Amino acid sequence: MNEIIIKQSKVKSIGFIILGIVMLLACVFVLAFGTIHKNIVYIIIGIIGMVFFVPCEIYSVKRALNPKPLLVITEDGITDMSSASSVGYIAWNEIESISEIRIFTQRVIAIDVYDIDKLLHRISPAKQKVIKANLKLNYPPIAISVNTADVNFNEVLSIIQSKLNEHNLRVNN
Repeated sequence: MNEIIIKQSKVKSIGFIILGIVMLLACVFVLAFGTIHKNIVYIIIGIIGMVFFVPCEIYSVKRALNPKPLLVITEDGITDMSSASSVGYIAWNEIESISEIRIFTQRVIAIDVYDIDKLLHRISPAKQKVIKANLKLNYPPIAISVNTADVNFNEVLSIIQSKLNEHNLRVNN
């Protein structure tokens, strides 16, 4: 079976770890500033930032120390392991469309599926909440980030779209 593996770039992973450290230091600074000046707004912002960035940093370091493929693309489907909220394997016949969207400034690969309930039943409750949040924000249920990939975004998107097109041609013929 012809398998395409999109791996994580070590250099990009280190960049994300450094960015996470900078953000954590900024949160500590804001928290300290708020504490020194007895400003509750700065204290709350510092705490919220740390609550968000500490788990992100732990995940980034863990991911860098134990690298796994971000995506595995086969003739049968795609396996997404790009983030903590990844849904895993998605068969081509489950995928309605693939496109590029922007979430804030980040380009992501958006995947719409034919049967959202079928997808939700096979993933964890935490991942279900992420998908439901995406849908409430009018985003597609699956948003794959390949920011740390060793291949450029356009190339990954092109590979996935062409594999979906190949599958659709095989099924329709």
